[in-house]
Amino acid sequence: MLLSLPADQLPNLPADDQGQQEALKIHERSSTNLELDLDGSLIFHGATSIYRVESHGYSQSRRNPLLSWAGQAGSVVTNFEHVLEHFGISSEGDVVIRALTDFFRWQYPYFMFVYREAFLRDHFGDRKDCKYWSAALLMALCALGAMVASDDKQRRLSEQFFLAAESIIMVSGLAKPSIPTVQTFLCLAFYEIGRGNLSKGWSFSGIAFRMAQDLGLQRDPDNWVPHDASLGTHEDSEIRRRIYWGCYNSDKLISLILGRPVHLVYDAAKVDALKILPDGPAMEYWRPVGFEGNGGDTMGCISNIPFVQEQIRLSRIVESLMTVLFPLRINQDAISRTSNLDKLNLELLRWQESLPSFAKWTRWDMTNLNAVPGLIAVHARIALNHDNAVASHQETERSSSCQFCTTSAQNIITLVRTYRVKYNLRHSALVLVYACVQAIRVVSILGTPEEEEYLTQALGECSGTWALASQMQLRLAFMPSRSSKPDPSSQV
Repeated sequence: MLLSLPADQLPNLPADDQGQQEALKIHERSSTNLELDLDGSLIFHGATSIYRVESHGYSQSRRNPLLSWAGQAGSVVTNFEHVLEHFGISSEGDVVIRALTDFFRWQYPYFMFVYREAFLRDHFGDRKDCKYWSAALLMALCALGAMVASDDKQRRLSEQFFLAAESIIMVSGLAKPSIPTVQTFLCLAFYEIGRGNLSKGWSFSGIAFRMAQDLGLQRDPDNWVPHDASLGTHEDSEIRRRIYWGCYNSDKLISLILGRPVHLVYDAAKVDALKILPDGPAMEYWRPVGFEGNGGDTMGCISNIPFVQEQIRLSRIVESLMTVLFPLRINQDAISRTSNLDKLNLELLRWQESLPSFAKWTRWDMTNLNAVPGLIAVHARIALNHDNAVASHQETERSSSCQFCTTSAQNIITLVRTYRVKYNLRHSALVLVYACVQAIRVVSILGTPEEEEYLTQALGECSGTWALASQMQLRLAFMPSRSSKPDPSSQV
């Protein structure tokens, strides 16, 4: 039986096949997976949805471009000023500009599901019928920016920004899906995980990823152009792609931090590769550190997108790690587990060796700190090999895993030391906290006391920004003492 399939999954039928015309009719009905809901918003429905019914007249009667456009833009709270006033915030005040500046300077490379140019264009515009700005998103970005501010007074505003964003989004964001709402929930997810509220952060990220699928972001936006009035330009399509791939990478980082299943699966989506869009006017003020435009004309100096593209490749390996090696229901025998472990290690090595020059770094040459997001790879290596390094009964396996772990931990130490000298760890990203913790797990067993002490001190310096670092410091303090651990030399 021929089921309703997307165009790229339709079988190639011979020209004289009697079922070809019927198949094409089925495809014609199935290709429009964005359906209008009762208020005119466009939402995604797959092949089995009960909304996939013959309703051409109904759809056309409701296909008001302004309605669908507004539906995608979401419910921008027009009277949000009283919410901000309740939390002592003025949207036009200097504190908002400073917080936004700090976000784009220090946090933006890790939050590429937000498109800077479109957000700022809407923010400094009249804020009417915005597709890429909302009051909740503004407050969420300010909360993340204030966390890494140099000024302690500005940092203390982070909680107020967060509470304002949460208050707005929980009232206005759940009823109608929109791009700013997806972005807001994911920002709040990282904020909550970063301060140790793991369950709440996990829940917020789940809402963001499900809403992204609700909007059909898992399909390339070119599929929706005939049906979605909000996709008026090539920039709109590229923004959708960037949001999806930003969510995809974020999903893998959250899964690694919490050790939980991935939500967005690579093979369940079909979205084109990212392209580099030119910076808008006056963007030099909003560029992140390392991308100030004075490092040459290489791709890695003019845009963060090439790094995001490499992170997507890495995220696919992380997805395999979480779904092949660590699923709860698969009881792998020793041979199968070893085989999968070897394959994943090989994939990580190939990824690292195939990096373009602008994204490469080694512990002997740490001038390229733009590549710091790539340290996901080294702590992924530790997550992959740690248990084998300390628990395997096979000397060969243990030796190999120990080598991977110690090399990765030493790379992390170098990254942390270089970042600390150049930027100060109070501006550290959440991924740096997780990397420190993973490295401490290794050096406490396989490294030296000096390495453990240095990383613990670095984690303490990160705790001024991320409460999760303080929590982990306390937990790590209760690890078994070094004297009760096995001698590393006897393990390798």
